[in-house]
Amino acid sequence: MAAAVEDPRLLGSVPGAEDAVEVDGAVEEGGRARDGDGDEEILRFMDSVDGYLLLMDSLSSALRQGWLDLASARHSMGPSRVSSTLFNHQEQSASTKLQVVDDADLKPSESKPLFTLSKWGLQEESASNNGAPVQAGSKPKLRHRGSATIPEDGKHERDAITAESSTCVDYSSHVQRARSKALSVFGGLVSPKLRTAQISFETALELIVELANSRSNMLASFSQIKE
Repeated sequence: MAAAVEDPRLLGSVPGAEDAVEVDGAVEEGGRARDGDGDEEILRFMDSVDGYLLLMDSLSSALRQGWLDLASARHSMGPSRVSSTLFNHQEQSASTKLQVVDDADLKPSESKPLFTLSKWGLQEESASNNGAPVQAGSKPKLRHRGSATIPEDGKHERDAITAESSTCVDYSSHVQRARSKALSVFGGLVSPKLRTAQISFETALELIVELANSRSNMLASFSQIKE
């Protein structure tokens, strides 16, 4: 019986103290790595929830201000001038469009918006107008001997600034014309409160799109936490 009892450490089946310490260290490092990733996902989820709540509060304020301005304009202009009976119910092109971007390769942690808003048809117009200059500007230009490069660069910078300022002017004038055209159904001279109500509801529409993007990011972060 005494000969049948053997020390397990002599058989090599049970790891020694050094091996146990190495295994415990590896497990602890893996646990810390997983805990760090989990904490990062939780923080990202909490940030998305906080941003979502802030956007909800901003949306409520914008809608409240819009309805108050609309009621004030209706009171000053009269119910007959601010009424749904004046709307144009004929088929017409939409001035504001919502584009849904569905990218299967997009990671949940990336904050790329899934919904984009094109107001007054500006996104399509800018895309069609900006395609040609970028392509033309990418071509290399010949430089003559003895010509100074610094004035050339300065001229290009001035041209870029001038083009950018003219683009901003065109953008604001286009928006003003589109807003005035939308309000023309209520008459040539409208109350300033009606214009502020239009801007408030336009801001609310932008906030709704931001809310949709924030909700998408929030759900993606929550799914990462559950995994």
